[in-house]
Amino acid sequence: MFQLLLSAYSTRGIQDTALFLGMNEDDATNYVVQQGWVVDPDSRMLTVKKQPVKTEQKLDSSKLHRLTEYVFHLEH
Repeated sequence: MFQLLLSAYSTRGIQDTALFLGMNEDDATNYVVQQGWVVDPDSRMLTVKKQPVKTEQKLDSSKLHRLTEYVFHLEH
């Protein structure tokens, strides 16, 4: 559920976050602060710390083979 909150929101109320996580407000606040979120005690809002998106490019050997053939034809 935490990953869904992380990807869906940039800010979220403490009470709603606690409900989604199945925790009381103090435990939920402590948990998300440990994950790098920021608490605004005046508005009782949490600012989500977005995780950097990691993209992995997988090498598909069939695509590499087709590219090699294409380049070979261009050169000859």
